[in-house]
Amino acid sequence: MHIPPRGSSRGTERLAEEDERWQISKRLLHDADLALPDRVAGCLVVLYGQPVSRIAQLTTDKILAEADGVQLQLGSRPVEIPEPLGSLLLELARSRQAFAVLGQNDQGPWLFPGGRAGQAMTASHLTVRLNRLGIRARASRNTALLDLAAQIPASVLSEVLGISITCAVAWSHDAGNTRLGYAADIARRER
Repeated sequence: MHIPPRGSSRGTERLAEEDERWQISKRLLHDADLALPDRVAGCLVVLYGQPVSRIAQLTTDKILAEADGVQLQLGSRPVEIPEPLGSLLLELARSRQAFAVLGQNDQGPWLFPGGRAGQAMTASHLTVRLNRLGIRARASRNTALLDLAAQIPASVLSEVLGISITCAVAWSHDAGNTRLGYAADIARRER
């Protein structure tokens, strides 16, 4: 019996149009008719390549509001969040509401509270909400990660996005980032 290896999460599914990612993010950032949780979650997928499962588990203490701006801790190192997304994150943290219809509605620490008291929204429910907006989470995430991996070193990608260094290196390789050996070269020179 042969069991084929599991496919890579870096699948080939990407957004079809070069500027589709920017059109989606512009809509999410500026269309006040969309629900605030959907706008923020969509931006985290489309701009920062975050998986919906991780977004659903974000807690409000991961948002760091400083005098000079807003940061979000997705990995071991916080990432600066530009406006208007920074303001949207702060607004969501202040105004978040769970979607329970009956009973007590304890939001707990969750940025995206769920229907059960004290629990986060499920990733599947958040995915359905994004799908209703026409956001294909996997394609959007893959496109974002490929773009980010082409621009920044794998070590930084790993630290700010909370992905393993192995995964970050693989994305950088897929993106054609030629700086993969940069850190190793520097380390060798210092010996």
